[in-house]
Amino acid sequence: MIIASEKQQELLLEVGKLDLSISRVEVELANAERSETIDSLRTRLLATSENLLQAHATSENLSGEIKRIASDVELVEQRIIRDNEKAKQVSSEREQKAVNQELDSLKARLTSLEDSELSLMESLEMANEEIAKITQQRAALNVDLEAELAKQQGQTLTLRAQHTELSEKRNLAFGKLDEELQKLYGRKALRGIAVAQTLGRDCSACRLSINAVQFEAMMAEPADHLPTCPNCDAMIIR
Repeated sequence: MIIASEKQQELLLEVGKLDLSISRVEVELANAERSETIDSLRTRLLATSENLLQAHATSENLSGEIKRIASDVELVEQRIIRDNEKAKQVSSEREQKAVNQELDSLKARLTSLEDSELSLMESLEMANEEIAKITQQRAALNVDLEAELAKQQGQTLTLRAQHTELSEKRNLAFGKLDEELQKLYGRKALRGIAVAQTLGRDCSACRLSINAVQFEAMMAEPADHLPTCPNCDAMIIR
């Protein structure tokens, strides 16, 4: 039979309640540190980083292609200038025809190059617009992420402060228990809730009903006797 004074029973009940509060805070703290919102924002931010890299690569490729075509346009324009000068100098009809054919070919080539250059410039504009769009998305996501991280930090700091305060109260109360009750509490706490009260005929630890005969015998025991739940073995504070 476990013997405990009324004061010791009050301390046991206080330690039990504080342990439950500490467990709840630990669950809340774990949930706060595993924020699904923050994980989602980080995933989206990573995706936008990859998209931004791809958009920059596309822009750089288009810029390189435009430079290449611009160089080709310059070469063709120079050849056209030379052929125009040549056309003024030739005297035979055959040579004039050959120069004119070459000029026609060069002009067609120039038109094709200029069309390609225009198309690439339009694509480059779209690519740069995409870069600007993704950059704005990243900025907005960063703002949201920083806000959530600040919120998380505030929550975790508050919960850790609560945990520290509860642990200090728990240790203070536990230190006032008799040594044998400390050991007994520790053994029972390893298996589950160590201390409970009666809720009607139910045990507050396991929420199971206590047999009517056992309950009556439990309630009839002297005040300094500390019965245990026949279902979960928690110490019952009556």
